[in-house]
Amino acid sequence: MLLGEVVAKVWPDKILPSLQGRRLVLVRPRGDGADLVAIDPLNVGVGTVVLVATDEAAAAATGVPTADAAVVALVADSATKR
Repeated sequence: MLLGEVVAKVWPDKILPSLQGRRLVLVRPRGDGADLVAIDPLNVGVGTVVLVATDEAAAAATGVPTADAAVVALVADSATKR
């Protein structure tokens, strides 16, 4: 799992049937690491700090066997950052 900030919503031109109707967001990890696209079942907003599950944990959390990353917890919202 990793901690990161949602930096954008993602709108794909084409998508796998298993991801149809699922919201996707671009997450920038805190510290080192490349940005990643995650399934967002929590409907978080841009600027929100989130916990992202990866690999098998992401698949289990979303019920999508092909999921590599999924937002699983809201850590802080941009309005509550200090």
